[in-house]
Amino acid sequence: MYYKELIDILQETYKIQIKTICDSPAIMDIRRLDSSEYHWNENVLYIGSLLEIKTPPDRPIMLLSVDEHLPILEGSNHARICPEDLSSISRVAKDLILEDLRGDGLYFELAQLALTEKNIKTIINSAARLLGNALILVDSSQKVLAHSTLYEIVDPLWVQNIEMGFCSYEFVQKVRSNNHMKEWSKHGRATQLITLPGDLQPKLVARITQQNNVVGALIMVEHHSRIQRFHYRLLPLIGRLILDIFNRDLVSEGAQGSLFGATLYNLLDEAEISNPQEYITMTKLKFPEKMFVIVARYVHNIDNRYLKRTLNVELERIFPKGHSVKYKNYNGILVPSVSEEQREELSKLAQNEDISIGLSWPFNSILEFKRHFNQAVASIKQAQRFGQINQVFDYCDYNFYDMLYNYTGKMILEHYTHPALKVLRKYDKANSTELFNTLRVFLENKNNLRSTAEALFVHRNTLIYRMNRIQQLTNLDLNKVGVVYSLMDSFRIDFFIIARREDSHPL
Repeated sequence: MYYKELIDILQETYKIQIKTICDSPAIMDIRRLDSSEYHWNENVLYIGSLLEIKTPPDRPIMLLSVDEHLPILEGSNHARICPEDLSSISRVAKDLILEDLRGDGLYFELAQLALTEKNIKTIINSAARLLGNALILVDSSQKVLAHSTLYEIVDPLWVQNIEMGFCSYEFVQKVRSNNHMKEWSKHGRATQLITLPGDLQPKLVARITQQNNVVGALIMVEHHSRIQRFHYRLLPLIGRLILDIFNRDLVSEGAQGSLFGATLYNLLDEAEISNPQEYITMTKLKFPEKMFVIVARYVHNIDNRYLKRTLNVELERIFPKGHSVKYKNYNGILVPSVSEEQREELSKLAQNEDISIGLSWPFNSILEFKRHFNQAVASIKQAQRFGQINQVFDYCDYNFYDMLYNYTGKMILEHYTHPALKVLRKYDKANSTELFNTLRVFLENKNNLRSTAEALFVHRNTLIYRMNRIQQLTNLDLNKVGVVYSLMDSFRIDFFIIARREDSHPL
């Protein structure tokens, strides 16, 4: 504890007049002044009457004095207290300093343990034991990274969060609407006592920051020991220590997969690989017989390195048999299969983390990895051109647009669209009708009148009238497969042309 910090706490209860405040070392002890001889110490807080001392200070000191006027060496910290408060302030200051020193001792003990102990569960349980309360470590995306098991947590929402491995929507909404949380967001203190409606245990929450970015929080749940002042100062330090150990665990666990990651990166970069087949043979790595590439990218550029790193951790959690790689602004993972459950997990990840995710076609040779990585990237880029983000985009749905985007022929793309589209668009403009869109939806619904009418929210008779009018204007034979394919491709080309035009001329 430092002199100014102690004075701020004491001023909440006592009338204290600050005389001088300077930079000071930490307070390591406290001593009442009497008529004894003194060997003055810069780390000791002296309290009493300095005028009664036979040997005046020979160096700057920290002093709480009852004296009204007092000559003191430059660089000293000095505040005047009321004589009647002397005994009371002495007791309170001693308790505060001892409590703070105890906190420093606890942190030192935990830091020493962290030098030898590699397991995050052991560390967080040791920290909980030293603090006397349960601890929960979460990251900035509300994922529960680790929690202690020594002390019971009885609040139902936190029990649910721990069981699920992430904070529930109900819990997050409660936190965001909480007045304590709103106040904390404004003031930005490192630690805050947060109490939600219905809480059975008070929670002390400490932000964990890295490079000025909030990367997580350590929550202390009061149960075995009451929350004390030193917890407010100590909890952010312990949070950073535990998070560092958690990240160290991740690196250790991922060491085996690092060769896969390096290999995948080299296949993408190809700067020093003259013979990819020979390179793969030399690595002696075995890849699955069937593979997909999944690529994720943040919709908005971020500088938070921690978030970028944890995105791959999330992908590896969803695909435990996958091999991850980070290339440029993309987080990728090579996987042997993609189940419906995993697709749902990816969709949730895209929505919750503000990212877009691309999925390649399947392939059988690792030598085709780069091409399929680019397929997944193209899915994201093409979808974004059409204003689509925060979803999982399958290359099957975007390969045609990717082909058009990379088209380098001499003939302009408009020449490859069926003339019926131009006829219908012109008619719609002149008569305020919707025949162009009606035909598109009809084809997308496999020429089914019922499902088309439902998709357009029109009566079946209205749809029949529109289809008859389309037939009169275009003479299309929609029973021919070739005509249907040609029209579908034409709609996609038209859709692409409009999107590219808007992309090149943003508002």
